[in-house]
Parts: sequence; C-alpha cells; structure tokens
Amino acid sequence: MDTKQKSTYSKEARRKKNKRFNTILYIIAGLLVVAGIVIILSDTTYIFNGIIDPDNYGVDIPLPTGSFTIVTPRPDESTPGPDDTSDPGSPDAPHFTLPPGATLPPETPTPQPTATPKPTATPAPQNPNRPVSVYFHGYSINCPVDPVGYDYNGVMKTVRAHNRAAWLRYSGDPVSGGNIIIAGHNKYSGKLGYFNIIKTDLKVGDIVSVETAAGERYYYQVESINYYYYTEVPYTVMDMSPGTRDRLTLITCQGDFNSNLGTSMHRVVAVCVPITFE
Repeated sequence: MDTKQKSTYSKEARRKKNKRFNTILYIIAGLLVVAGIVIILSDTTYIFNGIIDPDNYGVDIPLPTGSFTIVTPRPDESTPGPDDTSDPGSPDAPHFTLPPGATLPPETPTPQPTATPKPTATPAPQNPNRPVSVYFHGYSINCPVDPVGYDYNGVMKTVRAHNRAAWLRYSGDPVSGGNIIIAGHNKYSGKLGYFNIIKTDLKVGDIVSVETAAGERYYYQVESINYYYYTEVPYTVMDMSPGTRDRLTLITCQGDFNSNLGTSMHRVVAVCVPITFE
C-alpha cells in the first residue's frame, strides 16, 4: 500500500511561490534589457569610449593661441632630371692575396677559413615624419594612425579596429608635404568608428591636427567634405604625384555596406589644407 501523500499548497503558499518565480523572471528580463541598451549605445554612440579608450577619447588638446593663416601652396616640385645622380655607395674592400709561391712568415699563423656569418635582418628605419595620430579639435577624438601599404588588388589597406586609422605610407607627411592620405572606419566589428565623425559632425572650417612620430603637431583646416560612389572617386583624391598640393585627405565610408562586393557603396572624403598659427 502506497503511503506517500501528494504535497498540497494553500492558495497563499502558491501565491508566494509564483511571486518569487515572477520576480526572478523580471530580474532576468531587466538585465537583458539593460544589456541590450548597452550594446545599442556602444554600437551607435561614443558614450563608452571615454571609459574604454580614455587616452584617445574625451582628451583635450588645445589649439595654439592667436590667429591662423592658410599656408601658401609651394611651387610645383620638379621631377629628377637626367643630370641627377645618386650615390652608388662605397665599393667593396679589396681582397688581400699572396703572390705565387710566397708563404707567410713563421710567426704569423696561417689564416684558417671561417664560417660565413649568418646575415641578420636590418630593421627598416622608421620615418620620424610619419603621422601617428589625428585629432579632431572640438570633438575630443584622437585617433591613432598606423602605416599601411596596398593589398594584392592594389587597394589601400585598412586597420582592423574601430578606434585606429591607416596612413598610406607612400603618400605625403606633414613635414615633407604632399597629399597625406589617412583612412578610417565609420564602423567596425559592431563598434562606431572614430572616423564616423567625418560623415556625421565634421564641417568645413573645423580644425584637425596631425601628430608625427617626432612628437610635432601640424594643423589643418577642413576645406571640403564630399560624398562619392565607390567607383567614382576622383583621381585627385588619391593623387600623390610630385608637386601635388599640400593637403590632408581623410577618408571613411558612408556605411551602406554591400556584403556581395565586400565594401561600402560610398566614400566620404574630407580635404584639409595646412594652416599656421601666428
């Protein structure tokens, strides 16, 4: 005979049990809502960058005091002519050899062949004039810059980060002049890119500065901001020919990413001219 008895709860006990269960569900639901809000804000705003990236977001780099003027364009640079020569370098040192039949003096030990030393790679010298960061004055955004080249398709590479940008190492620099080409993401890996400021808030007349590896800072004023279809970007945007006008070219995407093509369909290009403070 089964002596077990089924547990029974009063209405009040069931009410308390359901209340505890519902409370747990409400807490879980609330946490999910908060997490969703955090994700949305981190993807669409810079609100958390001051915490995540305090060295580059929310920093204040003041402008020099006094008024500024636009730097007068330099005369066109000439290309090397036929009379230009390059230093061929020093020739190899001559090898010492004994005359036929001659021997070394007894006190001089006979030289023994030695193993050829293993060559060591010489690191490429770093350009002290290369840009290391771009600062958007008035927006407190300082974007670190890394040098890049071209990919196998001949397209400028990018940096895989939302808070860094790429400087085309074959383009100009603040000291040598020319067209300084820097590109950054407007969004990367679900995070709002620092170069998103170019298509949302940056305007003609704003000031941008570039810091070089030598620690010097150079200033530029936004002259124009244009939008182009990705196959219709003018040649002048990437023009690096000798004698081209000194300028800073900042590039980002519009954001309309095409997964089939693997690229955004539009580009935003801000052209900035060098200025000097008096």
